[in-house]
Parts: sequence; C-alpha cells; structure tokens
Amino acid sequence: MAERAQIAVTGVVQGVGFRPYIYALATGLGLSGYVTNTADGVYIDIEGSAVPEFIRRLPAEAPPLSRITDVAVTPLPLQGYQGFTIRESTQSSGTRPFTLISSDVSLCRDCLRELNDPGDRRYRYPFINCTNCGPRYTITRAVPYDRPNTTMAVFPMCPACEKEYHDPADRRFHAQPIACPQCGPACEFKVLNPEYATNERDPLFAAIEVLKKGGIIAIKGLGGYHLACDATNNEAVTILRERKRRSNKPFAVMAASIEVIQGTCELTRMEQEVLESPKRPIVLVKKKHPERARFLLSEAVAPHNQHIGCMLPYTPLHALLFLGRGGGPGTAASALTTLIMTSGNLSEEPIVHRNDDAMDKLSGLVDAFLVHNRDIFMRVDDSVVRVRNAGIGLRHGGRSEDKESPSLLFLRRARGYAPEAIPLRDSGPEVLGCGADLKNTFTLTKGSFAIPSQHIGDMENYETLKFFEESLANLKQVYRVDPSAIVHDLHPGYLSTQWAKEQGIKHNLPLFAIQHHYAHIGSVMAEHGLTEKIIGVAFDGTGYGADGNLWGGEFLLADVDGFERAGQINYIPLPGGEAAIREPWRTAVSYINSVAGGDAMEQLEAIGFLQRYGRKVIEQVTMIASIRELSPLASGAGRLFDAVSAMIGVCDRNTFEGEAAMALEALTEAGIDSEYPVVFTEKNEYTVVDFSNAIRGVIIDLTRKEPNQVIATRFHNTIASAIRTTIRSLHQRTGIRDVALSGGTFQNRCLLTRTMNLLAADALRVYTNVQMPPNDACISLGQAYLVRERLKKGTRS
Repeated sequence: MAERAQIAVTGVVQGVGFRPYIYALATGLGLSGYVTNTADGVYIDIEGSAVPEFIRRLPAEAPPLSRITDVAVTPLPLQGYQGFTIRESTQSSGTRPFTLISSDVSLCRDCLRELNDPGDRRYRYPFINCTNCGPRYTITRAVPYDRPNTTMAVFPMCPACEKEYHDPADRRFHAQPIACPQCGPACEFKVLNPEYATNERDPLFAAIEVLKKGGIIAIKGLGGYHLACDATNNEAVTILRERKRRSNKPFAVMAASIEVIQGTCELTRMEQEVLESPKRPIVLVKKKHPERARFLLSEAVAPHNQHIGCMLPYTPLHALLFLGRGGGPGTAASALTTLIMTSGNLSEEPIVHRNDDAMDKLSGLVDAFLVHNRDIFMRVDDSVVRVRNAGIGLRHGGRSEDKESPSLLFLRRARGYAPEAIPLRDSGPEVLGCGADLKNTFTLTKGSFAIPSQHIGDMENYETLKFFEESLANLKQVYRVDPSAIVHDLHPGYLSTQWAKEQGIKHNLPLFAIQHHYAHIGSVMAEHGLTEKIIGVAFDGTGYGADGNLWGGEFLLADVDGFERAGQINYIPLPGGEAAIREPWRTAVSYINSVAGGDAMEQLEAIGFLQRYGRKVIEQVTMIASIRELSPLASGAGRLFDAVSAMIGVCDRNTFEGEAAMALEALTEAGIDSEYPVVFTEKNEYTVVDFSNAIRGVIIDLTRKEPNQVIATRFHNTIASAIRTTIRSLHQRTGIRDVALSGGTFQNRCLLTRTMNLLAADALRVYTNVQMPPNDACISLGQAYLVRERLKKGTRS
C-alpha cells in the first residue's frame, strides 16, 4: 500500500552528499517526491509503497561524512508525485531550528586519482573536489549550504561542470564547490626576492622550483596562509625561524606520503590511521633515531624535542607540490619529500587569510607567494592532536578503551573538527562562553548542542579580538543563536572578560563570572553530560583564583551549581610573576628556598645553579620572592614541572608555552615505577599537597648523578600518585566515584595515562576532555555549559 511521509533530518547533513544519497535511495526503491536543503537541515517529502523501507535504511546507510542527530517523520495524505527530484533550497520554517555545518574535508582518493590522470579534464587542477571532499566551513557564508551561499558563488559553472552537478549518477552531483580549469579558481605565483626569479609559467612548478632552491613561500591553503620551505634544508628552516622570530617552538611538517613519515618517525598503526583520516590533523609523533631514519629533517625543525608534528597533504594544491612534474609523491622525480607548513602570521596574531593582508603582513617573511582567488570566508588553523592510546593501555569513563580505535588528545581543535557541535544531554537556553585569554575559543549553546569555535589564539591584540568577533558573528548567524547570557573568566584583566562586560552592558544581558579551574572541570562535565557532584582535578600553569592568588594545582568538588576547593598543591611565590613563567629556573630557586631554608645556597650550589646564574642574581631572585607585590603566590602544577625541568638542566627558559614541561616529559621511560615522597596535610577537610620532599629527592638524585630519564620518570610517577592519594581521601570522605581531569598539564600523555590507570584501578569512573583540548581552549565550553544548566534552573546572575 502506498504511503506518504514528511521527513525532517537534522545534524551534519549538508555538504556531505546527503541529498544525492537520498535521491539514489528513493529512486532505487521506486519512490516519488522530493528532497531539499533548508536552514534547518534536510526536508524530504516522499510517497510510495516502500516508504517504511526508506525510513529504516535512511540513517543506516547515510554518507560516511554525515552525522544524523534526529529523524522526524510525519505521515501525510497521498499527493500523487511523479518521480523524485532535488528541489532548490528553501529557508527555515521560522521556529529558529538550525542545521549543523560540516567541517572541511581532505582530498579523497577518487579526486587524487583524477588529479594524477593525464586523461582527466581536471588533471593537475589544484581545486578538484567532489561531494566526498573539499572546502566546507571555510567557504560557507550562510545556510542552507548551497553555492550562492559560499565564496564559490563568483565562479559560474561551465557546461561540463553544470552537467556533472545535475547528474544523479555523478560523484559531483550537487557538489557545491565543483570547479574545473575552465570555470573555477586559479593560482598565481609572485616572486619578491629576485634571487629566486624564475621563467617557469606554471605557478605550481614555479613554487616547487623556489622551494627546491631553499626559498620560503607563503602558500594560500584551505583556511589561511602557510609559510613553507623544504624541511630537509637546514639553512632554509633556520632562516624561516629567524624571520618569524621563533626560538625553539617546533614547526609542523607536511610529508609527501605516509611512507615518508614512517621513514622519519616511530609511527604506530593508530597514529597512521589518524594521519590518513579525512580530518588530516597534525599528529605529534616520536622522532626516529637519526641512524634508523630513512628521511632526515633539519635539526631546526623541532630543536631539543623528541616529537614532530606531522601531517599529510589535505588539499589538491598540497598534493601537487609533492608530485612535481611526474612520479609519485616523494620520488626522485618530485624531489620534495617534506615541507615546513607553519601558520602564516606575525607573532601573536591570527593566521592570515586574505590576499591583500598576506602581501602586507607576510612580505617581510617570504621570498615568494603562491596565491589563489577562491576567498576564504572563515579562517581556520590546522588541528593538532596526540593519539592517547598509541601503544599504551587506557581506561576511560570506567570502561576499557577500544584498542582498535585511536583515542585523541586534542592540543588545538580547528580545521577538520570545527565547527562540529558537541551533543549535550538535553535542550537548554542559548549562552555565550567567552573563554580565557590564552588559546582562546568561544562556545555558543543552541538546543541540545554546544558549538565551540575554532582555535582563535591568544587575546593579546586588536587583530585577535577582530578574529574573535568575526568568527562569533558568523557562527551566531549560521546557527541562529541569540545568547540570553554571557559568561567570562573571573580574571578582571583578561581582554575576553572586558569584552564580555562591554557586550553585557551594550545588549542588557546577564553576565556570569566562572572561576578558571571550575570551567576546566565544567568542560569535562559538558562533554559527558554530567550534572551531579564530581571530584575535579584541574592542573595547569596559572589561573586567577577566587582568593586572588594564582591557582593551577586544584582538587575541586563540583557540580553545575558551584564548586568547593577541597585541596591544592602548596603555594610558592613566583619570583617576578611573569618573569618566572618565562624563566623556570627562577621558580626552581623559589622551590629550593622554600624547601632548604638557610641551606638553600648550599643546595643551589650542589645542583650547579650558582655556577650557572651567579650568586648575586640568585640572591636578587630570592629577595624578589620575599616581596608579595612582585611575587604572587601560585599553586600551579605547570610551574612545578617547570622547576624540575630547570633543576635537571633540561630547559631553564620557556621560549614558548609549555616548553620546559614538554622537555621533561620527553625524558620519561617505561619500566621505572619508583617515586619521590610527598606530604599531605589535612585540616578541616582540606588537603594541601606538599612536594617539598620530592624536590629534596630530585636534589639528592642530581648529586648522585642519577640519569635525567630516571629523575623525570620518578617525578611524573610522583605527581600521578599524589593525585591518586588525594582523590582516594576525597572519595572516602564524600563517596563520589566520578572524577574529571582537565587543564593543560594533562596534555602530558605520560602523566595522563598513569593517572587514569591508577584511578581506574581504584574502581573510580574517570572522565577527560575527548572532543576539546584540556588546555585553556576548553574553558569556553565549561563556562557556557555551567551557566546554561543554571539558567535551566532559573538562576539569573
């Protein structure tokens, strides 16, 4: 019997080949009707005898890039449709629902094959794409996701492309960025440095020629500009580092193929799976010893670092840079095997994405430009991840991880993942969380979703604030969000706090201030749908505390209504405040002074500090540490890692955030289970964790000439064990079994793994950030979620 149904599908269902899929499914079942995009999702009106079969198969066989969140079916009287069609997109019903936007998708295998096929009309075309790959978020101006609402609107389709676009049997059926050399975007090569002048007319070949000669090029990519040079050319990499004024911070490397990465790094199967996924993030992988490496990179790529951030080409333009004039990627014919691909920006500013801005801001950094004329509407950096369970056993949420699936630890969430929404436990009011000032993101809530922005950066200047505002305006528009409240950090000096207060006054919206570390824990609660009281461990460098001191080693009892600070790492003065963060040896002096007292100079001499920095300078730092106005009290776990890193001589200056702690983690080794003693002081159900004895232990090990690898591993074991002991005490006192771990210190895979395994062994349910970085990028999610849950209960301030 014939039936008719109206079907509304919501989720990530635009820009992923969903309407062509619906067309093929409906016509294959002999059904009639139509499908269309709306600003709410995908709307289907269908009739025929196989409607129940259609409804059953619709979610089960959906395109791999789609993510369905709801399928609403309404029976209707028969209409008498003849055939099935894809109709022009329509606007929403006016009830303010919304559709989820697809993130950008890396070059698919089919398009790569055509790119290399001399007989294909898109042979060597840098903007080849189909319904399964290509730009999405970065070109979308509005929804519905149709060509007129993207930056491709200025490129009318040629007859050949238009035929493919309208052919249901074609892979480019309704592919919105469809293009070819006759009708689509094109590249242009501009040489600035006459040393690299070339007669080559093809922009890609010219770029390859300059790169081979050691030149540095600004390349316009998917979400912005990269600064590129040959990663095997030590002189070129060193010059790029000097021009960008980048001391030791590692550069990201794009490799021609997975075989090149395997020849450079110790690659696990799970890491390979992530590298080759459609997301194509930068993955931190361990370097091979030079004697075992088949491909040697410049030492200047990642100095004093055992890991490299690697990625594979994710656009056709990238692929062509490695293909050269023939042969496979990375072969002798192409010559290029690896390229530095670092964000094209001035120090502390967002990635550049407009051609005129690139010429203005980047000309002093590069020898040439490889540009194109497809506009980038939303700039997006590359995502950076670690594989948490790459060769190690983890337990998550009380369950064993599926060891066949990689578990990601985000360090930066951007291209390929933004602006993917995070599902929440139920519907709620619309809220804006403004985030922190470092590694800023913002988060909007809408319906039963949280929508975090891409990585914005450090809120230190007008350019970053402008990026924040343009990204916010875009996401508010496409998701149709009208926030009923604004949330900011407790820190009064944050630019994000000041902006939030100005907007609250301007729009007469209620303002909420959420303490930094409470927001960290709130982000984990949001990701896992938690509302009841949990034990939260928030470990990072520094965050503004409720008592005016700098927090960062916190044990909280938290729920959506508030938190209780139940424990902390003991306070120490940070000599000179920011100066101690930049120069961890100063923090080490403060720790040793607090431990050794009158014997501090003797201890400092024993570990070489007097020889290294001089008695007079040490005495000045000690004096500064005694002046509270100059040396705030801090409980930060990150500062403790800094101190130990400086004590053992691994890193005494942070040229980028987390450098000393990363260097310390890099020394850890398996098979060492010893640890240093720690003192736990409990008073009025409050725990202070004192690492003085651990510092003494490090000094003793240094005087005994223990290897740095042993000291670093013992120290990591000590921190994990101290977390376990404190949580055991809190669990015994409260009966709470749910534990949330967050904060930048938990980017440390060694610490995170050991801590999770110890807590899981105690039958505790452990939750971490899995869709957001644990660093300050997750703050906005925690802010928005906590206030959203309060507003549901009627709280208004």
